[in-house]
Amino acid sequence: MEEFFRSYSFGLIPFETVYFDKKGVHFLFEHFKRFKRAFWILGVEFDLEFEKFKEAIERYMVFCGRDYGGIRVLYFDGNLILKQKEIRYSRALFQKGFELKIARTRKDKANILNYIKTTNIGVNLIEEKSAKKKGFDSCLFLNQDGFICEAAFANIFFRKNNVIYTPHILCGLLPGIVRKHVIRVSEKLGYIVRKAFLKVDDIKDMDECFITSSIAGIFPVLRIEDIEFKQRGFAEYLLSMDKFNRPWVC
Repeated sequence: MEEFFRSYSFGLIPFETVYFDKKGVHFLFEHFKRFKRAFWILGVEFDLEFEKFKEAIERYMVFCGRDYGGIRVLYFDGNLILKQKEIRYSRALFQKGFELKIARTRKDKANILNYIKTTNIGVNLIEEKSAKKKGFDSCLFLNQDGFICEAAFANIFFRKNNVIYTPHILCGLLPGIVRKHVIRVSEKLGYIVRKAFLKVDDIKDMDECFITSSIAGIFPVLRIEDIEFKQRGFAEYLLSMDKFNRPWVC
């Protein structure tokens, strides 16, 4: 127990957030693999088997009694800790589109905690709260070199004609599960996908922007500060696929 509270005090507790609907939990095995990897990177014992992970989450999903939702998953001392996650996405927000403010804090590309999912997310919460006070929905982080990194709790994509851009993982971002699937699907559809080192000036002429996360799926971005994105056709096409579809999609 002392080890848990020490890790908790420093925000070193790995966690996963999974999305479920009537068809079940999305990408469950991939969440498990990423969860296990975070423990390995932190040098913390992880003896949980996938079947136990799956059984506990599916049982809790039934307990939630909802058609869809999110579940936050932690693990300590042989016990899974599950908590229902409030979903902030809505049809009205989808119709409007996400609005992002550039965060004051820069991400450190050398910080290993930026590449794994842990409770060390205080700066994300602080910067998002600050952005909301100024009328935005969330924030966008740059790294110390000025390259676009990720949103507070999501990865980000841009489209220009038939080229899809997303920040390179070496910018200091969490390699999202939905991000990986969007890259794969985009390539199968014939789009050129570039994992790029983008600065703010590079996105001013992009046609479209959207964020991705396990809960949001794919969510259109209306603007990043004063840069507006007029189109959302590609994001909406992806959302027609079962793996990305969400109930707030119009």
